[in-house]
Amino acid sequence: MDRPDQAPKRCFVGLWPDADVAERLDALSQELHRSYPYARCVPRANLHLTLAFIGDLPSQDAARVATRLPQFAVEPCTWCIDRIGQFAGPRVVWAGGPTPAALQALVGAVQVLLSEAKVAFERRPYVPHVTLLRHVPRSATIARMLDAPIAWLVRRPVLLQSQSGRYVEVAAQA
Repeated sequence: MDRPDQAPKRCFVGLWPDADVAERLDALSQELHRSYPYARCVPRANLHLTLAFIGDLPSQDAARVATRLPQFAVEPCTWCIDRIGQFAGPRVVWAGGPTPAALQALVGAVQVLLSEAKVAFERRPYVPHVTLLRHVPRSATIARMLDAPIAWLVRRPVLLQSQSGRYVEVAAQA
C-alpha cells in the first residue's frame, strides 16, 4: 500500500492562464453565476485548460511526468476563447473556441509523452474548454458567442493534481 505521500494523485496535464485571462474568465464566470445562482463557480485559482486527463497517478509516476514536461518546445500560439456553451451530462458551463493547429500539436505531443511513459490517459476527441460553472440545472440552455473574445497565449504545460479542492502543480524530480 502507498504511504500517504505516495498515494495516487488525481492528475491531468494542463495550462494555466495568465493573470489577465484568469481575470476575464473569472468575471465571465461571476456574470453567468448571477443567472444560475445554485451553480458552483470554479474558483479563479483553478481556471485552466486541460490538455490530457490522466486520473489517479502514483506519486513516483507523477513526479517523472512533471520532470519531462518542462523539456517541451512549445510553439507559440494564441487560443481565442470566443464562446460559451455547456456539457449537459456533467452539467457544466464552459468557455472555449476553435483549436489552433499549434495547440492540437501540443496535445498530440503530450499524449506521446504519456504513452511513452506508460501513463494511461483519457482518449477522446480534444475539445479545448475552460470549465466556469458546475452543477448547472439540466434545464439550462447556454450557448452564445462572446462580445469580446479572450486571447490566451499558450505557454508550457504542467502536471496538475487535485488537492483538497484546489489544483496545484506537481513538483518535478530533482
